[in-house]
Amino acid sequence: MLANRGVAGIDGTLSTAIGAALAHQGAGGGPAFALMGDLTFLHDLQGLLVGDGEPVPDLTVVVPDNDGGGIFAQLEPGRAEHAAGYRRVFGTPHGRDLVTLARAMGWAATAVHDPAQLAGALALGGPRVVVVRGDQQAEADLATQLRDAAHAALA
Repeated sequence: MLANRGVAGIDGTLSTAIGAALAHQGAGGGPAFALMGDLTFLHDLQGLLVGDGEPVPDLTVVVPDNDGGGIFAQLEPGRAEHAAGYRRVFGTPHGRDLVTLARAMGWAATAVHDPAQLAGALALGGPRVVVVRGDQQAEADLATQLRDAAHAALA
């Protein structure tokens, strides 16, 4: 397992995943998987470009797409009293079709909407991008419920 930390933790994430997958497979390993958010994916999108004659990894990149910086919905700015400016300032909506972008970079790409579809998409092998559609507020609500349940269980 690897974790990439650049400026804001997103610089070169796709490139790192591709390099790690190629090293893993060069050492006899099997398929590789990378998980990154939609803004991270967009930030390093050019990392998907594989030059002519270069090795292509058996890598599946899984991208939860909640149209922006959903982690901020879990923080104070995501609260109801900040709703008017939240989406533009903190939600950072990108409004892009990540499947289309991945395909434009030469990778197979699939969008999934439920766990059964995800399992099937992961089994297809790479190079592939699997976009998992999500919702920022629903994810923030779930995180709050999980934290509350953990606090209750520890109390």
